[in-house]
Amino acid sequence: MEQILQFDWTNFQPETDKYFLTSEALENSVTEKILQNNFHDPLISSSEDEEQEVINWDEIFSKKKYNERNNHIFVPGFRGCPKYPKLSSLKPNQQTQLLKVICANHSHVLPQKTFPRPTKIDFGLFEELKPLYEQEQKEFIAWAKNLWITEHCVRALRPKPPVELVYEAYFKLNASELQCYPKLYTLAAQIPLEGKNENYNEMVFCEDLIDVNNLYMPEIQYEAIEEKILIVKNCSVPEPCNKHPCRFILPTEKLVSILPKTEIERELAQYALEQGAQYIASESALKCLLTIDQPWHITVCVSEAIDSNGERSNVVVLGSEFSIKKESVLQRTYKAFHHLLEDALVPLSERSRLISQQASSEEESLMLSSMDVQEGLEPSSDDEDNLCIDTGDDLQEGEPQTEELKDNNEKESNANNNENSTNKKNIGPYVCTCKDTIFEVPPPRSYKKWRVRNKVTGERHDIIVHCEHRVRHGTGEIVLEPIPEYQLECGAVSLSRHKVAAIALSLYLRRKASLLKVRIDGSSGEIVTMEKLSSTEWSEKHGEMLPHIADVLHTTLNQLQGLLPGNYILQHDPSHGTNAMLYRPGKSNADSLVLNIDVDAPAPADQSADVKVPPTLCDDLLPIHKHRRILPCAFTPYEDQLPKQPRKAPAKNKTPPRAIKWPARLRARNKKIQD
Repeated sequence: MEQILQFDWTNFQPETDKYFLTSEALENSVTEKILQNNFHDPLISSSEDEEQEVINWDEIFSKKKYNERNNHIFVPGFRGCPKYPKLSSLKPNQQTQLLKVICANHSHVLPQKTFPRPTKIDFGLFEELKPLYEQEQKEFIAWAKNLWITEHCVRALRPKPPVELVYEAYFKLNASELQCYPKLYTLAAQIPLEGKNENYNEMVFCEDLIDVNNLYMPEIQYEAIEEKILIVKNCSVPEPCNKHPCRFILPTEKLVSILPKTEIERELAQYALEQGAQYIASESALKCLLTIDQPWHITVCVSEAIDSNGERSNVVVLGSEFSIKKESVLQRTYKAFHHLLEDALVPLSERSRLISQQASSEEESLMLSSMDVQEGLEPSSDDEDNLCIDTGDDLQEGEPQTEELKDNNEKESNANNNENSTNKKNIGPYVCTCKDTIFEVPPPRSYKKWRVRNKVTGERHDIIVHCEHRVRHGTGEIVLEPIPEYQLECGAVSLSRHKVAAIALSLYLRRKASLLKVRIDGSSGEIVTMEKLSSTEWSEKHGEMLPHIADVLHTTLNQLQGLLPGNYILQHDPSHGTNAMLYRPGKSNADSLVLNIDVDAPAPADQSADVKVPPTLCDDLLPIHKHRRILPCAFTPYEDQLPKQPRKAPAKNKTPPRAIKWPARLRARNKKIQD
């Protein structure tokens, strides 16, 4: 009422000017301020004379973090629904409740799509329906195997050109390293790779001989997947180098060695004996001994070394993996993904930083080596260059040499020295093709001493293991493990027991290392999921694999001791079971092995036999499952995702049969009868 009383009802005079908008009213209009984008926050300042922050709405709305096609959320590796043969035995609400429990344990999968936290009722229902879900999983996996042979097998037979380029580059690199090895081998023995008493063997860490600083490794970019990340793209690949036939830095040196592979193995044998070990092996060789479900070849060198007391002993050197011919398409894709994944996750700034550090360290090492040489020798380098032998052919005996002749001789000698030095640099075998590239210096390598022993018999083997350290995240080292996927709409590929043991060995050989398990679409090269697991989390998920690793190493090292000095090859094929074939140089026979690596040989034309065995699926959660609210390795509970029944064609009106034409004789007879 007070507001009404304040208004002067008696003194009301209509003003015609108020019916039109004035400039003052437009300036005070909030709608006009929004359209002109010149309003300000009143909490910051009350004066309009100050500079006001202009909001660029075009920039805000241009950030498309979500994909409108997939329910406003980007789903990595999104594909169409498979043609489910039937409905699931679990209802939609039951699958949603079970998904709550699974998503709580897989928070890294599609974090943009939130699920409510599981309750006690959800956990109870999960335990109640678990037998029914496992039974459906078996039926689903059997159906997916048939689907692999009919449809998905074709995707595996089509690797992209960058994948083939990367694999061929490393294939040529391994072939150039093995040029110094004998070419013909004969079968020497059959080596068992697994024993029967896993609980009796153990692997104990002894000492850290050479450690690697984590700052010497490039740091990867590890973030949530909010947009498409493709690893299959053009990237730099290594080439065989004439100056460095084997890119390896010996533990007693700081620069890349120019020795061939056979000489490097002898130096490693001498180093192992000086450290009190009878074996020295690379990480690649030990992982091959554990993965008996894949074919592989490794070099075995038995070299004679001399200890500090002057006594000779044989040391076994296990080299890195190689292949004589191009492998199956699945193995080629897997090995190429290792290099492509590292190239995609390491930014360019990290590579440039490492190249500058490598250049500065090389200059310091060269300066130190030159100072040591100058201190150790009495004459200087300038005096050595000026030393010459006077034969007396040009000048007669007793004839004095003029200053002009001296100057001419000095010029000729300097010119000859310059020509000789340039010719030496341009000689073919000494030209370095990896200079000023990211492959000039190999990744840093650590050396650790281990002891593999039998707790019952007391038999032990001291072995030095050296491994490369490639990438890190923060201050901790990362082990990259790509997993190619070809059946994303059905489920994730399961890692075999032998692959799990090889990954556990890589984590066990490194201190404070984590595993980055990356699932990649094999047909497109798109990253689907990235899961980071520590060594303890990996062992909790897959069980303790150290007794199995110790058993394999103890059994193999027992068989390799007592070999005569020489170069051997250890070869394994899945058809050999838990055994490997040891070949020694010799004459050709029925069981001979020819080490003739043809880098230009094409891949086998018929590759269908290599991929006939379908991959084993597991119940790991994928973004597709979380987006569609369907349990992994389960049939769909929604009827609209079943294949539509083809409509029956409408029944056509059949034309009546033609009238029967009677002969003329029968027509006349019928007419008489009717009459």
